[in-house]
Amino acid sequence: MRSLSKRAVITAVLSVTTLFSTGMGLHSSAAWGQAATPPPAASSSCPVAAHMPTTPELKDIIRTATDRGFLWQVTSNGHSSWLYGTMHVAKLNWAFPGPLTRAALRQSDTIAVELSLSDPATLQVLREKEDPARLQHLIETHRKARLDEIAAQQRLPPHAFDALAVGMEAAALISLSGRKDGFYPDYAIDSVIQGYARSAHKPIVPLETAAAQRQLVVGATAAEEDALIDDDLHDLSSDTGRKELLAITTMWANSDLNKLEHYREWCDCLKTAQEKAHIKAMLDDRNIEMAKKIIQMHTSGKKVFVAVGALHMSGPNGLPALLSKEGFKVTQIVPAPSATASQL
Repeated sequence: MRSLSKRAVITAVLSVTTLFSTGMGLHSSAAWGQAATPPPAASSSCPVAAHMPTTPELKDIIRTATDRGFLWQVTSNGHSSWLYGTMHVAKLNWAFPGPLTRAALRQSDTIAVELSLSDPATLQVLREKEDPARLQHLIETHRKARLDEIAAQQRLPPHAFDALAVGMEAAALISLSGRKDGFYPDYAIDSVIQGYARSAHKPIVPLETAAAQRQLVVGATAAEEDALIDDDLHDLSSDTGRKELLAITTMWANSDLNKLEHYREWCDCLKTAQEKAHIKAMLDDRNIEMAKKIIQMHTSGKKVFVAVGALHMSGPNGLPALLSKEGFKVTQIVPAPSATASQL
């Protein structure tokens, strides 16, 4: 099995990818109270546009919503918080939380996410343009033109990404490639959770900075950005990125905890020193810092609902394991635990 592409992992663990929606999405607080009319239908030659449900459709989706993904209750100091592993692309009928997840949201008083995507300062950082010298290099090496060609093949508007860094465009095309399978950044689970928080007037606390996430997407150096874009071009040309995205989203939708826990075994993504460093930066290092902030909020008395990419919950370096090591009682809620393995 070929290793999961860097962008497939990025799409699963970086909330910045939810910026790549093609329409209004469900992340506004208004979506929890009323729905907009759907956009005009796309032509038969275009990928189907993300659909904003009408009010009756929205009520039916919420009424029939089932619990998906991964949810733990974490208890210490006499009260509980929750860890919820999300996906940053999803199908419409996955978007709203099921009964157990809704109950945890109601019991919380603070929502912690990777980034607050309604914060203008955050958006300003994420939407910074490419450095002019870097852009010229990417034009001269034809990387920019190849990405623009793929964007046209995906039936995206001309110049749709001109205001973004080229590394952002590459990541966007991987995320948007899932539209063929019905997966959209518009229905990103953590964005919907943020919409709930705003509608319920619960504070949203970012666990990371926009600058840190942008660097992970674009690359810390020119050479790293070139390498990331080259990987993307390979995956987009071969359709590998879309297939990998399908594998990860299916794991999430089925709440396949066994597959999540053994991610580093089946992903085949730790063969080289470069791959090991990438996974360490994308998951392990970020998990340590997230765990510190979660513990700080919880010990201050807050009941925190943490909604971050599902891969942050995986294995001995995942958030459930890290909090367990810090003395939290960690209880599995979704998927329903077996009789012999309900707690870490």
